[in-house]
Amino acid sequence: MGNERAALRSGDRHVVERVRRLCALAGLALDVLPPGSDPPAAAVLVDDRTDPVGPSWVHAAGTTQVVELGPEPGMLHLPEDAETLLGLLGRAAAPRRARVVGVVGAVGGVGASALAAATARLAVRAGHTSALVDLDPAGGGFDVLLGIEHDAGPRWADVLGERGGFPPDRLVAALPTWHGVRVLSSDVRGGVALADQVALDAVAALTRAADAVVLDLPRAVLAPDAAPDWLTLCGAVVLVTGCDTRSAAAAAAAAGRLTGRAAHLVVRGPASGSLLPGDVAEATGLPLGAVMRPERAFTAGVERGLSPGDQRRGPLLATARRLLRPLGLAS
Repeated sequence: MGNERAALRSGDRHVVERVRRLCALAGLALDVLPPGSDPPAAAVLVDDRTDPVGPSWVHAAGTTQVVELGPEPGMLHLPEDAETLLGLLGRAAAPRRARVVGVVGAVGGVGASALAAATARLAVRAGHTSALVDLDPAGGGFDVLLGIEHDAGPRWADVLGERGGFPPDRLVAALPTWHGVRVLSSDVRGGVALADQVALDAVAALTRAADAVVLDLPRAVLAPDAAPDWLTLCGAVVLVTGCDTRSAAAAAAAAGRLTGRAAHLVVRGPASGSLLPGDVAEATGLPLGAVMRPERAFTAGVERGLSPGDQRRGPLLATARRLLRPLGLAS
C-alpha cells in the first residue's frame, strides 16, 4: 500500500459503499478494515467512529492524515459531507506539483496585480505550464485587465457552483488562456470569499496540474486576524509597496505576517520624497527583490487593449524577469 491508496475502518456496509464511490472519483483504491484494526500505510485514513471499537486512528497514525466519520464535533457525516471528504481524498490522490507564488500589495495602486500577471506570463516563456488566480473577493474581474473578459471559460462564479470536486487536468483545460497562462478570474457576478473551502479546493487542484501557480492575493490576507491558509499555500510571497512613508509603514506592518516565509519585497519608485527603496526594505526587514519604476501610460494602454507585459522593454516585465529565479520559476 502506498500513496495511491486510502484505508477505511468500518463495519457499516453503507458507509463502505459511499466511501468506495468517493475514492473511485478521486482516483484512489480503497482498503476496508474491520472495527478494531490498527491503521495501515495509506495516503489517507478514514476512521468510522459511529460505533467505535478500539482507539481512534488519530492517535496512532503518526503524520498520515486521518478523517473521522461520526456524530461528534469535527467529524464528517455521510452523505452530507461527501463533497468535503471527496476534496480530501482528491488532494491525497494527486500530490501538489506546482511552485505557488503569492503576490500582494501592502497598499493599493502599486501594480501588484499587473506584476502577478507578468510573472505568470514569464513562467510560460520559461517552459512551465502556468496558472494565474484572481483572489480579490470584491474585484470586477482580473480578466478585464488581461483583455480576455469575452473569452469562453469558467470564472469563479461558475467554479464555486460546481459539486463533486475538481479533476485537475479538466479544470486547467477549461480555463481561458492569456499568452499561454490559464486564468481563474472573478467577473461581474462576483469574486471569491477567502474562507470558502471550495476556493481552496479549486486552487489546490490547479497546483496538481500546473508547474507554476501565481496567486493575486488581496490585502485581506495580511490582516492580523486573517486565516493563514492562502499564505501557507505559497512557496514564496512577493510584497509590493510604494516608496513613501505610508507605504513603508504598511509594508512593515505586513512583514509580520510573512515571518518564516520566503518573502521578496518589490518597491515601486523612486518617489519624489527623501525615502529610498533601501530604506523601505530596512523598515520591513525583508530582502529587496526589485525596484519597479512606474510604467508610463500603463492605464491608457489597458484601455487600448494592451495587457501586462506587452511592453517588452517596460519596467513591469523587467521586474518580473528579475524575480523569476529567486521565486524558483526560471528554467
